[in-house]
Amino acid sequence: MKIYVMGAGIAGVTVAYVLASRGHAVEVIEREDAPALQTSFANGGQLSYSHAEPWAHPGVLPKVVKWMFKEDAPLVFRPRLDAAMWKWGLQFLQNCTQKRADANTRTMLRLALYSRGKMEMIRRDTGVEFDFLEKGILHIFSHQKEFDAAVRQARFQETLGAEEEVLSFAECVAREPALANIGKPVVGGIYAPGDQSGNLFSFTQALAEYCKQHLGVSFRFGVAVERLEADAGSMTAIHTTAGVMQADAYVMAMGCWSVPLSKTIGVRVPIYPMKGYSVTAKAWEGAPFVSITDDENKVVFSRLGEKIRAAGTAEFAGYSTSVKEKRILPILRCMHEMFPASQKTATMDTVGKWGCIRPQTPDGPPLVGTTKYPNLFLHTGHGTLGWTQSAGSSHLLADIMEGRPTEIPAWGLEPGRYSIF
Repeated sequence: MKIYVMGAGIAGVTVAYVLASRGHAVEVIEREDAPALQTSFANGGQLSYSHAEPWAHPGVLPKVVKWMFKEDAPLVFRPRLDAAMWKWGLQFLQNCTQKRADANTRTMLRLALYSRGKMEMIRRDTGVEFDFLEKGILHIFSHQKEFDAAVRQARFQETLGAEEEVLSFAECVAREPALANIGKPVVGGIYAPGDQSGNLFSFTQALAEYCKQHLGVSFRFGVAVERLEADAGSMTAIHTTAGVMQADAYVMAMGCWSVPLSKTIGVRVPIYPMKGYSVTAKAWEGAPFVSITDDENKVVFSRLGEKIRAAGTAEFAGYSTSVKEKRILPILRCMHEMFPASQKTATMDTVGKWGCIRPQTPDGPPLVGTTKYPNLFLHTGHGTLGWTQSAGSSHLLADIMEGRPTEIPAWGLEPGRYSIF
């Protein structure tokens, strides 16, 4: 098949790699001048296969109300005159029952564990380098109530195949000595030994180059998709700034921008932008190598060679990607509190700052599959887990596109699932 992939972030490049590896003629259309310059540019650096609890769960509701009017809150929902936001919010609330949260956890963990195996295959087969570390991910907790809830979640996920260890504070320090001088209380931690970390930007760019050099994938950079064209039975073309393009099949992998484009042919993509921020600092003496998640502040830390990446926050405020200093400050404060030695090298003037919008579905799992047009496929909606899930979701989508049985069940990921709400 001749296939156009729209978008050259992690979702687009990975699915292009898988499809081209299977012998398809693949061309990637990207409005930026290179791969991974938007959401995939400066993420938290985690391959968090064991983190499968969706944002939509019963415990988040009281926190959303508490955080709504705090500028430095981990999650901020800013009400707007935006019908799409309110529709998304209603569906989010419908998924905040324990039954729905458990079902979505099962779906996300099934995909994540599958993705871990597929990621290993990509690493082995391509040899791409990206500051990869196999040191696990350690979640730490400052409050007993949240820790107890996380332990229950870990036990539930263990029944589904996840491997997680419940640790005391002393055991957390033994895993990562950089926590020895932490400036906040820690009641315990949960360590996922099978999780990993690395530089997503480096990975995506290296994989794109591999696709060009070894698989014949064509990348059209600086080309924006303006609208889609379809007839009653199938998608027929994409209209771009470089002209009209036609193929046998089309993959929408443009993150949040999949929404307005798909709307041009009557396809609803139920995702909404969830804005996140990150800072990148020079690693200080004694900086951590184990990737760490601070549950209280919802900030993650990853070692990227001689740098440390800290990322976090979730802000629902539309499509703006501007970097707000008032949202960067809480991440820096968290870094200084977690690792007091970082105050010497990580300041507002010395760190790299980044903001992006992540495509979040109301229930948590991404959108992987076909639409009402049998040759238009969605590969978007991964939220904060784009890198974690993309290797698996790309193989899953390739199976669907080829009409072959999928290696794992696709239910819970199909775009049509929203018709039940």
